[in-house]
Amino acid sequence: MKRVRNATLLVIVALAVLLVPSGCKTESRTEATSVETARIELMQKVPVFYEDFDFWNVNSLREDPDLAELYQIWFDRKMKFLEERYGIDSSGIKYFAEGEGLLDIIVAQYDIEALRANIAAEFQRDTRYPDIEVWKSLPPADFISSNPPSVTGGWVLAEGLLVRGANNSNVDDYLSVVQGQELSQYDRNAAEVLERLPEGLLVRIGRSAVPSPLGVVVNGMSVSKEEKTTLKWTNVYKFENDEASGKALANEYFKKIEDDFKKAQDELTKRGEPAPFSSFTIKQDGEFVEWSMLIEAKYMIALLFYG
Repeated sequence: MKRVRNATLLVIVALAVLLVPSGCKTESRTEATSVETARIELMQKVPVFYEDFDFWNVNSLREDPDLAELYQIWFDRKMKFLEERYGIDSSGIKYFAEGEGLLDIIVAQYDIEALRANIAAEFQRDTRYPDIEVWKSLPPADFISSNPPSVTGGWVLAEGLLVRGANNSNVDDYLSVVQGQELSQYDRNAAEVLERLPEGLLVRIGRSAVPSPLGVVVNGMSVSKEEKTTLKWTNVYKFENDEASGKALANEYFKKIEDDFKKAQDELTKRGEPAPFSSFTIKQDGEFVEWSMLIEAKYMIALLFYG
């Protein structure tokens, strides 16, 4: 599946042509603080050399009836297989973090003994970690069976925390970070970007040089609820310095985003249809460039999961 990092609004124009368009929710200061703390703690468990980090506030998403479709698609993509195969109860998940699509870190209440029993048939305990419960998949030759299970990756089980690596190497990456042998995603640059992003149902930090404009150090995006099925999509880019961000704001990369927004609105106006997006803003603040818009949930779903 292609992951959307910096989609332009031409994608939304196409969706607006093909699809039929269809109370503000705020959290307490205490809850916001706990979510922000959890996001930082999970970033500190993902290695800095991963291209991106996603944080989903699953508890808020699951409990919001206005966003039931978004939650269902998230569940189908992220948790359905693990629930069906290993019996993990998705209703106990509070937060879900993902590194580069290969490392899942889940904050949840789950039956650790039941999960241990379910994975024991396909994975073997790695006894090199006496203080951490690590399970890894074995190559087919290591199974005493003519029909070994087709599985890869591994697990780390802890109270209230579940780690799933797509490959054994991803589990090793996680362990190297939590044991202090590797730097994590959470550094000063990432922290400064996070401070400018709404808390959100989804927050993403990206470190890939492509397709960001020249001079970007870290970029981030947030999808937060504005009202009912209207979401706010916020994107923040941190540049090497003020000069680099000023040049970037004036160049083709950001102008194209703004032009695409205007073209999409013009196209829908000609057709006499309401636009599923509005309130586009873009600004520079020192070494940062930020743009945002309001967008209907069904179009955000398409960008996140089908783009």
